Amino acid sequence: MVSTVAWPAGRRLHEGAWLCWAAAASISVFLTSNPLYLSLACLAGLAVYLAVPRGGRGQAYGIVLKVGVVLALLSVPFNVLTGATGPTVLARLPEAGFPGWLGGVTFGGEVTGEALAYAGSRALTLVAILLFMAAFNVGVDHFRLLRLAPAALFHAGVVATVAVLLIPQGVAQVRAVREAQRLRGHRLRGPRSLVGLAVPVLAGALERSIQRAESLDARGFGRLRAASAAADRLVAAAGLMGLVLAALGGFVYFYYSQSPAPGVAALGGGAGLVALAVYAQGRRLQRTRYSQEQWEAPDRWVVGLSVASLALLLILRGVGAADLTYIPYPSLAAPGFNPAGALAFLLLLSPLVPLLALEGARLERAPATATVREGPP
Repeated sequence: MVSTVAWPAGRRLHEGAWLCWAAAASISVFLTSNPLYLSLACLAGLAVYLAVPRGGRGQAYGIVLKVGVVLALLSVPFNVLTGATGPTVLARLPEAGFPGWLGGVTFGGEVTGEALAYAGSRALTLVAILLFMAAFNVGVDHFRLLRLAPAALFHAGVVATVAVLLIPQGVAQVRAVREAQRLRGHRLRGPRSLVGLAVPVLAGALERSIQRAESLDARGFGRLRAASAAADRLVAAAGLMGLVLAALGGFVYFYYSQSPAPGVAALGGGAGLVALAVYAQGRRLQRTRYSQEQWEAPDRWVVGLSVASLALLLILRGVGAADLTYIPYPSLAAPGFNPAGALAFLLLLSPLVPLLALEGARLERAPATATVREGPP
């Protein structure tokens, strides 16, 4: 069983397993609009998020998650007050509107059950995505994840990694500055005192940016193998031609939908040229790997169940079963429920087993460590 796997000291869930789980969970949310299944998705994301060991980064993403959930919930009354339609009238509010030249948006008026159900399902979608992404970013090691990026996407991966870690590093910097100010007897007294907090935080961010740039430069970041000028021009021309062809294909597909075949062909050809140019450019990148992280049974467990969850949802969506699509219009009705659809979202709990096994292994090692420290020197 997975729960009895012996975890080495410091072992983490493989970043590839985390990536597979996050991709399957994110796609699954967009395959349904049923609020019952979306609620299960939120519960699965919350359970995994709470099971991930906490740290400084977890506290930072906790703040982001709380703010995101509040904004997602605030979208419900906003959508209800600006787009209420349907025969099930729950309340009538004072109505105010903008003129047509400002969009003609109307606030207030009738509050309908159909609009409330539709806005609630959209809010559940946002909350589920926030929970999945918070669990993924807290559980994964972004620098190890960067090693899995293809050579052609390595530079873009570095930029994305730095951008993702900006929030937790910024929160850590703010806490460090606040702690230093408290030790010196400084207290925040109104908006003017925020200047004393912002200046050292920005100075620290600038210093970290310079250090990171020097570190990348010392490691030869961006260095490519030498190539002829003709090869460089050919790769650049292929990439540019691919972008133009893809844009033209998208225009033809959307504006001439009665015959989509030419647009799809141009879009596919353009995407292929861009991929070929990126691959050719990536082969010139020099990368060195000193070690390769091994896949263990818990990692394969997470990947297998994540793929099974997504495959089950795609099958149910393809055959039109399990009431995955829920539209409260034209009249409000209770959403359907099917055990197969519920099972697909419950499979997203797969990281819980290795995470709990990891926590159990950590607790088993704790008494031994305490015994060694309490013994005689």
